[in-house]
Amino acid sequence: MIEQELHGDILVIRLNRPEKLNAWDTPAREAFRVALEAADQNETVKAVVVTGTGERAFCAGADLKESGIGVPSDARKRMDLFLQLYTAVLSFRKPLVAALNGIAVGSAFQVVLLMDYRIGHAGVRMGLPEINSGIPTVSGSTILNWAVGLNRTREISVSGRMIHGDEAHALGLIEELAAPEQVLERAFEVARQLAAKKPHAYAETKAWLRDLRLPELVAAFERAFEIRQRKEVAASIQTGVAGFNKG
Repeated sequence: MIEQELHGDILVIRLNRPEKLNAWDTPAREAFRVALEAADQNETVKAVVVTGTGERAFCAGADLKESGIGVPSDARKRMDLFLQLYTAVLSFRKPLVAALNGIAVGSAFQVVLLMDYRIGHAGVRMGLPEINSGIPTVSGSTILNWAVGLNRTREISVSGRMIHGDEAHALGLIEELAAPEQVLERAFEVARQLAAKKPHAYAETKAWLRDLRLPELVAAFERAFEIRQRKEVAASIQTGVAGFNKG
């Protein structure tokens, strides 16, 4: 599900489901969250780099073939677990750098946007395709709005289109582009540069940024849950997921 490698004082967390484009089911997401929380408490770890296994994907978001996807009775539990993950990312006190080796879509795109710094290559694709499966884009549009503003967020969210590396860089969704084989190396360099900051100052700055955003994120999850209890939306999501799983 995930692999962890300690390189000096920099921890690499590698999403490791290449046969699923590193899409995370509940156990994989929980393993990532637990690893992140453990790294936050580990004094040996000064920064974390997150990447995916293989050359095709960082993470394809939620594994839509997982049982319970689109089932209204499971919505609250699933959303609570996602909110716990997002909160863990926002609450991580140390430098957190994404090394984007391939696609990052849906919930993975959202998690990446909550990290401190993103490095990718021109072939990276990012986006919020949920609407194409009948899933309203609520938490995703909230997080994207913090990055690019309302007008661009609206266009990306309702189209469900993919954003390629060059555009993502121009929009500020990726801070740096590198050659594919240099992405991870550059992520290490940035992680070490950020880890050289005074830990207390870094942690307190991140805590304030979290506190500015977390109430809005919690409200977005509540809105998403409310929407998914509506019969017509629940039916649309179930149909969209079923169609995806047949494809």
